[in-house]
Amino acid sequence: MSKSIVTPAALGQTNECTITPPWVVQKAEYAPVGASFKPLINGERAFKAVYEAIVAAEKSVCIICWGFQPSMYFIRESDPDLMSIGKLLEKKAEAGVKVRILCFAFELTLKPFYLNVTGVKQGLGESNTPGRHSIGVQDRPAYSDDAQYQYDCDWFNKYDENQEMLDVAVKLGKAVFGNKAANNLRFFSRGFSAIDRARIAGRNYEDQGLAVGTKGVLAATPSHHQKMVLVDYETPNKATGFVMGHNMLDEYWDKDNHSYYCQHYKAGRNGVIGPRQDISSRVTGPVVGNLFANFSQAWEKETGESLGKLDFSRYPIRKDAENLPVHAQILRTQPQYGIKEIKDVYMQAINNASTMIYAENQYFRWPPLAEKLKEVAQKQTQWGCDPGKHDSLYLFVITNSTDDGVGSGTVNTYRMLDSLGRADTIPNVARAKELDVRQADLEQAQKGVGKAQKDVNASAPQVVGGIQFGGISQAHQQNLEALNAANQRQAKAEAAFKGSQEAQQRAKKSGNAPIITSREVPPGLKMQICTLVAPDSPAGKPWLDVYVHSKLLMVNDSFTTLGSTNINTRSMEVDSELNIAFADSRITKPMRQHLWGLHTNGMGVQDEPEVAFKQWNYIIKQNKDYAPDRSKASKKKPYASLVEFYRGSAKIKDSD
Repeated sequence: MSKSIVTPAALGQTNECTITPPWVVQKAEYAPVGASFKPLINGERAFKAVYEAIVAAEKSVCIICWGFQPSMYFIRESDPDLMSIGKLLEKKAEAGVKVRILCFAFELTLKPFYLNVTGVKQGLGESNTPGRHSIGVQDRPAYSDDAQYQYDCDWFNKYDENQEMLDVAVKLGKAVFGNKAANNLRFFSRGFSAIDRARIAGRNYEDQGLAVGTKGVLAATPSHHQKMVLVDYETPNKATGFVMGHNMLDEYWDKDNHSYYCQHYKAGRNGVIGPRQDISSRVTGPVVGNLFANFSQAWEKETGESLGKLDFSRYPIRKDAENLPVHAQILRTQPQYGIKEIKDVYMQAINNASTMIYAENQYFRWPPLAEKLKEVAQKQTQWGCDPGKHDSLYLFVITNSTDDGVGSGTVNTYRMLDSLGRADTIPNVARAKELDVRQADLEQAQKGVGKAQKDVNASAPQVVGGIQFGGISQAHQQNLEALNAANQRQAKAEAAFKGSQEAQQRAKKSGNAPIITSREVPPGLKMQICTLVAPDSPAGKPWLDVYVHSKLLMVNDSFTTLGSTNINTRSMEVDSELNIAFADSRITKPMRQHLWGLHTNGMGVQDEPEVAFKQWNYIIKQNKDYAPDRSKASKKKPYASLVEFYRGSAKIKDSD
């Protein structure tokens, strides 16, 4: 028998109520709507699906991207008719298809001046629009040959309407003689103005422990990080959308096998950073209307052109065995409009976790998420879930440990791992920063007590001449409970600071390295924090790391959210981001099994978290035996791609 749900309603005002699943973000910009959904795991699938959709386009192609490389081949097969994405878009424009592209560029104070510094900012030496700017920093990618780079320069010179050095002859020819491709293919930049950056600088962040310097960097260098494609939005039976994690650059093309070996840019992976793990998705149905709303708002802001309004509510869901119907919600981080819904869905999803959480993400450095994880595990134990009898909440994480992946965020990566009791996996940063972090935690806890005490004083009943007027209000009772919790946090912070201080003093006296102490973790939380290596890395050499670029969260084999959002403050509150979210085990479970099959060579795909946890332990142990120090020559090739997260570097940066 189903359980009745009682919903209070003011019948004098309405006889309707809204009931939503616990995964839905309430009062969001976009409500959940019908969709078909197909996961596109890794570049071979994702770029092929986008290419084929563009080939079939009849009216329009709309692209929002962080990076765009016109010379990139989306499909890498031996078909001579295949062409680069720049040529394909030009061909479609010549055929009358309206092609609109919005790409991020770092904007200086006054338009239209842009400087290509995004690669330097992120520490990757990665140009997001190679060949575009007359003034560029590390503009030419290491993987690009002369012909590729020249084509990129020529393409941007022809179609980029924001380029400060646009070829005068091309402009004149277009005006006098007409140019159908140039008229239909429009490429614009979008960035953050000085006013936008000033507004970001004045915000309070969810992460109360974020360093002042980090806040300054975030405010100075926000980016438009969304990645989406929309094809033929005007036609209900053809409208197709893509919510993406991939950037449109050679570096992001790879196959499931994540091979150690590079190939030609028309044949396979040619990125120099290494193999790349990433995820995108394809959608149809009413949900494309929300993608259109996101694009049209951005397009009008940058170009002044309105794309009008359409009714997408009756757009058909084109479903089949690989495109399952689902109720999906589009969510954004959009700082110019104060939208932080992806942060909300992450916190809400973690709050709903009861058995298993799987995160596959480029970064793992947003401490508020770690605190929420511990809170959820602790509450389950408090409510009678005995880890010994009922098992634990399991956290599985795949992220990066290399300089390319951790680089600018070593301190916040340490803070995240420390919060989860795994500071031992980043030991040299831990030894250098532990005392500083403990002191900052204590100061933050003391501020929390001060604020809680003010709230208690403000809500207390009035007392005159020793006589109390009125009883204890509900608000005052809640404030008293909050003060008690704040005092407990302060006591823990004081003990942690004292413990770290004493450990440092003992180490100084003995001349030994200080013992690393991590924070306490609830007994009901078990975790595997891992990264990946190329599974065919040869024995006798250091294994090659796989660069994880995914932005995926799965909970209880039911909920999924993916898109452009990283697990860091930048993505949750500063950059523009775009995600899709839904709860459907028919999609989530097979997708998780596919990913775990890749990472564990089919050995750690179990549906029972406890069994999978043990199998991951075994794989990690085998790989430690095969390569005790992954910076040095290995004894054997990897047992599987999965390895434990470990960062031995002492490099410290705190800008993300």
